[in-house]
Amino acid sequence: MAGRVEGLPRQERLDAFLPGGDRLDGARQPALGLDHKKQLVEVVDDALVGGNTGIYEGAIVKARAVIAAGTVLTGSTPVYDLVRGDVIRPTADRPLVVPEGAVVVPGARAVSAGRGPEWGLSLATPVIVKYRDSRTDTRTELEAWIR
Repeated sequence: MAGRVEGLPRQERLDAFLPGGDRLDGARQPALGLDHKKQLVEVVDDALVGGNTGIYEGAIVKARAVIAAGTVLTGSTPVYDLVRGDVIRPTADRPLVVPEGAVVVPGARAVSAGRGPEWGLSLATPVIVKYRDSRTDTRTELEAWIR
């Protein structure tokens, strides 16, 4: 496993692929708005995390999820699920949870406040574009060989 892992409890086994340039951060200080509880990062077995990805405090990635290169997940950023028509948000008692088998890519959302529309601004946001299927498994098989 390449990448930088901070603040995580020692795991006996983490069967997820993390290429260089990734960042996983555990809680170093209380998370504001979450009852000042420490929030950890959890990446479950068989997840695939692309390069230059950030998975930060309060984010959980479930089994077989694919997090595309450049995606940033935090404990306060909503994830837009285009497949199920849902917005996944953390709550006061539950961290952000990326569902099992979700394929998450970096996306953008138009800024509708202030001068955002006039200036044509958008903000980065993670988007679920599909859930793993046989095509996804075929495409990620190369990563398994590299490991």
